Amino acid sequence: MASFSKDLRTIPNIITVSRIALVIIGVTLFYLGWPLLGVLTGAIAGVTDYLDGYLARRLNQVTMLGEVLDQFCDIFLESACILMLIGLPDGPPPWTFFLYLLREFWVTTIRRLISAKGLNIPSSIFGKLKTNFIGWSFVFYFLHVAHALPALEPFIHWIALFGYYVGLTWSYISLFDYTRSFIRLYPEATARV
Repeated sequence: MASFSKDLRTIPNIITVSRIALVIIGVTLFYLGWPLLGVLTGAIAGVTDYLDGYLARRLNQVTMLGEVLDQFCDIFLESACILMLIGLPDGPPPWTFFLYLLREFWVTTIRRLISAKGLNIPSSIFGKLKTNFIGWSFVFYFLHVAHALPALEPFIHWIALFGYYVGLTWSYISLFDYTRSFIRLYPEATARV
């Protein structure tokens, strides 16, 4: 039987939790007038999403806590970035944040319900595509906002918008994929007491 504190102290889970601190530090740096340092810190936070999963598998330290923390940290990172961006004059419109939240709440809810019944809706490749496209669009958006590459700004802004909307599209494709799995597992889940 695994203990919470033991699972929390695994290397992958420490890296996952560090993502929260890195997001907070990155946002703070960005608003304190160090946008490039904020972008770099945010990019490092994004890289931890790859690193923690890789190390969890490599070190045989995959835990239920890690799965929960990873999902939470992904949503926290993405939400923080979207909230920052929708406040910008050339950022995405606010309604896109509500689309993002609708998808996240639904997918989290159905996966939790199925999990509570001892079943599993596995991660979807479409969900991973969503995370990658949205995550990388943030890097480009913040490079644009920080005026990091002035000669390329219109192109960087276009790439950021394109990646963001492609990511939102993948998010809804994954929503339908997760919902299909939920509908398939629903009879078995309701049969379990």
